[in-house]
Amino acid sequence: MALNEIDIRVDDKSALPRFAALNAEWIKELHHMEESDKLMVARPEIYIQNGNHILSAHIGDEVAGAGALKKHEDGRYELTKMAVDSKFRGEGIGQHLMSAIEDYAKTELELDYLFLLSNTKNAAALRLYARNGWTVNHEGPHPVYARANIGMEKYL
Repeated sequence: MALNEIDIRVDDKSALPRFAALNAEWIKELHHMEESDKLMVARPEIYIQNGNHILSAHIGDEVAGAGALKKHEDGRYELTKMAVDSKFRGEGIGQHLMSAIEDYAKTELELDYLFLLSNTKNAAALRLYARNGWTVNHEGPHPVYARANIGMEKYL
């Protein structure tokens, strides 16, 4: 598949159900659903409200992957809920989506910093982040999210 076949869309309401389903899938596979995850499934539209954004990668009529930029009360943005459909993994979609999210954050939101929370079980995700210049800024238990045991950041 050529990367030019991937259409990146911002805040596409039609992608919301797939965004929620893709994320619920990997969370259930590696962890368990926390309250914030259950809220995402019940109300995915919150990820495109109040300064939040979802970027979705479309191939034809399918949502191949998606990720969110979540605005926190202190004005910082978190890269969160990023997932690629298992049938599209290994095709460069995660990298294409990561590049689009970082570019959107820098050019459209005029950000110079992003952070994320993850888990060391998510080895493929951690490799993607490291390849893209993200650095570890926290290791160990997180005070809010049970599954988060690593934090990373990137200056754009």
